[in-house]
Amino acid sequence: MSQMRILKIVVQNKHHTQITTFLLLDAQQQRVLALSLYETIPVGPMRVSAQQDATATEPLTIDFLANVLRALGGTIEEIMLVTQPGGVLYAQVHLRDLRGQNVVTARLNDALRLAERENCKISASQEVLDLYAVNLADYGAMPQEQFAAVERLAEHNPRALLPALREPRNLDFSMGSRYWRFGRDTENASYALDPLVTYAGNASLAITLHQPFTRGKVSILSYESFLADHYRGQRLRLVAYVKVENMHQPLFELMVNSSVEECSASISGFPARSSRLTRSHITPPTEGSDWAQHELVIDVPDDAYDIHFSLDTHEQGKIWLGGLHIETVDQHVPFTGTLLRPPSRQPLNLDFSSGLEYWSVEESALWHYEYGIEESAEPHRAASAYLKAIDAAPGDSCTLQQMVNMQDHKGKQVRLQAMLKTQDVELQMSLFIGSPFVGVEGDRIEEAIKGTTTWTSHTMIWQVPQEQRGLMSFGIALRGRGQVWLKDVRWEVIV
Repeated sequence: MSQMRILKIVVQNKHHTQITTFLLLDAQQQRVLALSLYETIPVGPMRVSAQQDATATEPLTIDFLANVLRALGGTIEEIMLVTQPGGVLYAQVHLRDLRGQNVVTARLNDALRLAERENCKISASQEVLDLYAVNLADYGAMPQEQFAAVERLAEHNPRALLPALREPRNLDFSMGSRYWRFGRDTENASYALDPLVTYAGNASLAITLHQPFTRGKVSILSYESFLADHYRGQRLRLVAYVKVENMHQPLFELMVNSSVEECSASISGFPARSSRLTRSHITPPTEGSDWAQHELVIDVPDDAYDIHFSLDTHEQGKIWLGGLHIETVDQHVPFTGTLLRPPSRQPLNLDFSSGLEYWSVEESALWHYEYGIEESAEPHRAASAYLKAIDAAPGDSCTLQQMVNMQDHKGKQVRLQAMLKTQDVELQMSLFIGSPFVGVEGDRIEEAIKGTTTWTSHTMIWQVPQEQRGLMSFGIALRGRGQVWLKDVRWEVIV
């Protein structure tokens, strides 16, 4: 076991989720272990540890445990970080009382917070360090430079402190949950291999979501990053099969990260690596099957560093996952829609010559709408994108939009021009431009259309607010039955 020292504890609050990252230093091997703990922030007055606020009237569970232990004459000698079969992290808490030593197991979350409160020894097994620690030498030549680098990453991008695999492994769960990370706590979800529900002869991973998740965005399941070395300059496809019960299909997100850290202060105010991502294209189950196919296709650029994917939903219900595989494919396999993070400073693919690349489709009701590209029957004519309701009573809406980084255009006007055609739009379709953070008057403008119309030119001018958060979205939305087509999109900044 290697003795660890708490180098720093970083606490962030994002979208009703508190992320606490413990940086643990292995001075002997010059490695750092970054362990991030996620906790939903309760609505209402915040509770804090009695150690942090002497006026707190409602102590946390950790305070209660520590106080009970002291009352019984016990002390915590050491907390050891070890792994279960499959590589899942947990802790062994070594206690001593008048009768001798006892060892109890604990969740990582509880153990680390207890170690912080009681200032006790922390140690980690060699397997834990080999799986999850990074080498300080990779972050600079001198200790001061190294510590500053890892602390900065812990504050802004703690995932970057996870060692990347050279190749994806255990996609079939034959090694249990190794390399997989479960994002929800036991109050919100439970995870188990299900040998009774199989895909291609292998046990599936069963995920039971006990209640809707409405506070923050925490993936229900994610896979550890793996290096992009073998995939650079190629097209990559991820395929997975998902069965659900009492819920809609969740969504996968596949992300390719660059190796160069760039400042995206225009959007987040923090340094971040540039990324490209894509989301599930879902094929409904075939007759006689309960499994829907999820496909994600993306190009891996030459400067890519690592690849990561995750599964997410806010719903309650049950999910079975199996049949995952990753492969390279030729250039004829179509993309499933690439998005850039941070977004481009100029709109891309306005003529849809590259399909729906750089455009995102947001569906509130899966399989109620269809979207795609229609090629023009006339030569040298631009293609058009379309949204179409395919359900007799489609739910809510479907949106086709593109995001643009507007940091350079604050206070200026933007003109959007587009050709639109509609057919039997029952409720409403709209052309819009403005802030994606809707809620303040003037943040977004839109033009609504109903019924059937021929190709018609539309022009909108939006004043970019001085306090704009750096993002603009534009596109079309369809609510209810009908179909809308979009083409000849033009976008310009009016000086």
